Amino acid sequence: MEAIILAGGFGTRLQSVVKDVPKPMADVLGRPFLTYILDELVKYNFTKVVLAVGYKKEIIEDYFGDSYKSLKIIYSIEDEPLGTGGCVKKALSYVSDKFVFIINGDTLFKINYEDMSSIKSTSIACKYLENFDRYGEVIINDNGVITSFLEKKHVDKGYINGGIYYLPKNIFDNYQLPKKFSLEKDFFEKYIVDLQIKSFKSTDYFIDIGIPSDYQKIQKDLAKPKALFLDRDGIVNIDFGHVYKIKDFKFTDFIFDLCKKYQSNGYLIFIITNQAGIGKGLYTEKDFLILTEYMLNEFKKHDISITKVYYCPHKPEDNCDCRKPKPGMFLKAIKEFNVDVENSVAIGDKMSDLEAAHLAGIKNLFFKYTKYEKYNVNFRYIALTT
Repeated sequence: MEAIILAGGFGTRLQSVVKDVPKPMADVLGRPFLTYILDELVKYNFTKVVLAVGYKKEIIEDYFGDSYKSLKIIYSIEDEPLGTGGCVKKALSYVSDKFVFIINGDTLFKINYEDMSSIKSTSIACKYLENFDRYGEVIINDNGVITSFLEKKHVDKGYINGGIYYLPKNIFDNYQLPKKFSLEKDFFEKYIVDLQIKSFKSTDYFIDIGIPSDYQKIQKDLAKPKALFLDRDGIVNIDFGHVYKIKDFKFTDFIFDLCKKYQSNGYLIFIITNQAGIGKGLYTEKDFLILTEYMLNEFKKHDISITKVYYCPHKPEDNCDCRKPKPGMFLKAIKEFNVDVENSVAIGDKMSDLEAAHLAGIKNLFFKYTKYEKYNVNFRYIALTT
């Protein structure tokens, strides 16, 4: 896959906190904001990125050169302001693939690029928000097609343009366009009926660093990823005892809303589960993995990305280091993803879930059970009763 990143922004609204660099080069925890966008592309195996540069382009060129990790970098240089449309049109000459992602260089939107690329049609990544007035709302019909872009006003809940586009390389071929034009106003909005733009809906982490308050917010958000640790049986699904068949797997009525809430606030989501049924011979590891794939696909249908599932296949008498209440699975996730333990959360329906999380250093512990019972443990937790 290939991408064009619009990296020529002046950063006028950021001048009070970021000076003398293009907006995508604003410092975030000791490195340019642009590197965080590029890291997302590396994660999804992009091969080439075109950086559309203009204002103080030499700062970007000197920092990145012709590559970043596994990405080949090419520069499309804007000698005069061309607007987002003119900038993209010029950069498309450096693209080899039939389709290309266009990404705003001042926005970090952690979508699943592989899923969006499967649309194979002109599309826009749309972020779900609640109580917003900084962005214009995007109206989407029942077929997932964008029908209009509304002006900024207060909206209780809806979708906004997330600043990531998936376009065919020849998208401008049949249109008479000026040298300088806005991709959003002069193209998407003007030709909205003709283009039939598909929406790619997402609740993934989103931030636009265009204003000082959000620039300060991202410093906190990206310091270390926070995580939501979930037990499986009893939290993700109703616990019928040794659930291993798809027909017996029933999601709890709260799990999707819960995960969306945490995901939209930048949390990674892990599922940490004891699966002694494997060790006892009640079902196979293959049975578990088939059910896990089904579970993850159902989460995906709700725009929820589970970062990883950790499971212990051992019996209690095996005395392993991974079975809860031992913290092995939590510690593995924390190390592998450099998790911010202090601000992470664990939810379980057995005290062994919380004991393991506590031993791993997690302090925000929630106990979910149909009947609350007080346990004599040496740590604090909050009981969630139904």
